[in-house]
Amino acid sequence: MRALTAAVAIIIPAGSAFAHGDGDPIDPGDVWHHWSAEPWIVVSLALAFALYGCGVWRIWSHAGSGRGISFSRVTSYALGGATLVVALASPIDPLGGTLLSAHMVQHILLIGVAPPLLLAGLPGVALPWSLPKNARRALGRSPGLRKIAGRSSFLIRPLPAAALHGAALWIWHAPALFEAALRNEFIHSVEHISFFATAMLFWQSIAFAARSATTIPGGIAASFLTLLHGGFLSVLIIFSPALLYPWYQGTSQLWGLDALSDQQLAGLIMGVPASFVYLLTCLGLAARLLVPTPAYCEGRNDASM
Repeated sequence: MRALTAAVAIIIPAGSAFAHGDGDPIDPGDVWHHWSAEPWIVVSLALAFALYGCGVWRIWSHAGSGRGISFSRVTSYALGGATLVVALASPIDPLGGTLLSAHMVQHILLIGVAPPLLLAGLPGVALPWSLPKNARRALGRSPGLRKIAGRSSFLIRPLPAAALHGAALWIWHAPALFEAALRNEFIHSVEHISFFATAMLFWQSIAFAARSATTIPGGIAASFLTLLHGGFLSVLIIFSPALLYPWYQGTSQLWGLDALSDQQLAGLIMGVPASFVYLLTCLGLAARLLVPTPAYCEGRNDASM
């Protein structure tokens, strides 16, 4: 069932990725007037927090406060949700239509910050507990769901998950598709969902890989490959002699940057923070491999279904 609960944990917050800018250039003096209140963001985040909170409350009622899911993990989930709010509801979102560098900040928050924070909160444990007891047991025993979970379990292995996430990054940063997303609300929504959902899948696969010495090498390989191809993509953006995304021609000048300088800054934002995150992930997995620790079982004993 771990593939099924992981899918639930990925799908529910992914709805909040339906966010987009209004396409109008924003100048520095007006930026703080552009907070967003997109219905998809409000509804999806409210649903994700309500279900997670209900699940945690039931687990703690059953096992005791702070058991099953610790206070620190609940805090992590809250920080992940706050990161989504910053990425999708703050002025960063509409500013992405004016500055490519702001757009890249949003992408980093969606793929490298919010997903690991959310997953560290163990939503795959909490969300099933938000269901009534009978429904929870019925889902756990459903042969159809077990069959689906078995067939899709390969998606939460590190290398397949990294391949899907990498494909999303490269496909959506192709100039034609990137520009199409800037010009069309629906395409922009699909872009954000692709980034966020595949990032959740990738980070979930890393979390699973970290549980066993036999799977840790695959997690290291997936993280390192993501570090390499993501760094290469950022280098292409930084050192491109031509403007890759003509949408930003003229708009970035409102912020004292020509379009090419803005593009170079965007490449740096994409490369440096993301590379640091993936590098730390590699080092963390390697440390677990070199210094074996007992398997972490939070959420299995006290919060068993």
